[in-house]
Amino acid sequence: MTARRSRVDRSAYAFLGPYLALFVVFLLAPVVWAFGLSLQSGGLLEGTHYVGVANYGEVWSNPFFVNALRNTGLYAIIAVPAAMGLSLATALLVHPLARWWKSFIRVSLFLPLISSAVALAIIWQALLVPGQAGPLNWFIGHLGLAPQNWLGHPDWVIPAIAAFQVWSGYGFWVIVLLAGLDAIPPQLYEAARVDGAGRWQQFVRITLPMLRPTLLFLSVMGVIWNLQLFDAVFMLTRGGPANASVSVVYYIYRGAFHFDQLGHSATMSVLLFLFIMGLTLVQMRYGRRDEDVS
Repeated sequence: MTARRSRVDRSAYAFLGPYLALFVVFLLAPVVWAFGLSLQSGGLLEGTHYVGVANYGEVWSNPFFVNALRNTGLYAIIAVPAAMGLSLATALLVHPLARWWKSFIRVSLFLPLISSAVALAIIWQALLVPGQAGPLNWFIGHLGLAPQNWLGHPDWVIPAIAAFQVWSGYGFWVIVLLAGLDAIPPQLYEAARVDGAGRWQQFVRITLPMLRPTLLFLSVMGVIWNLQLFDAVFMLTRGGPANASVSVVYYIYRGAFHFDQLGHSATMSVLLFLFIMGLTLVQMRYGRRDEDVS
């Protein structure tokens, strides 16, 4: 029995070996290297030298980093609740439909997820063309509203990019919520109807509590994705106008590859990593506490 168990253990490690090797090389080692690099100043061209924790003080006093942190927080504050509410409403509308309709809608919503981010950005730019020629401006013009320069105005660029984030990832949220709705036992709704519960009471007393783990997962992942926002900013605005749309990750990229400040960029990466990890732990703790209370 012991020999058989040891053979099973060795085979398990053999299967885990390739993944663990890739994990160490491409995930763990870069994180450790970033922590070490954050204690140095300089870059690839001029070399680096040890400065201790001086980079952390300089980064916190850097107004451009503070601005990028504020912008990144705004992206998450706008995009996550909007995606949550829109996808939940869509999932509730789609769930009662026939199976073939649900399959068709799932496939349709999943298409942006498998499409190129560049193609999606080109489509979004075409929708937000400034002036009357833009489809969105043409639409709001019929509502009596003035056309806007969505990606070129400091007041509109962050909502416009946040809307792009919602649109491009909307299908994933709906599919996950539909899976959560499918997992709710229908007997609960039947018992509630027998007791005279209406649709709103069923939603509040059954649907939301049963979806709480799914909603927690989506909220945690949504916050992580939006705090790591880079591709949309890079493709749509390059941080403009006047740094109004710069995210932390885009600012890190620009500092490392445009200004050769690897030490400062690594410091910002470490701070962002710690901030996301702390926020994720807080979300999971409060989410699980609500589950225990309910």
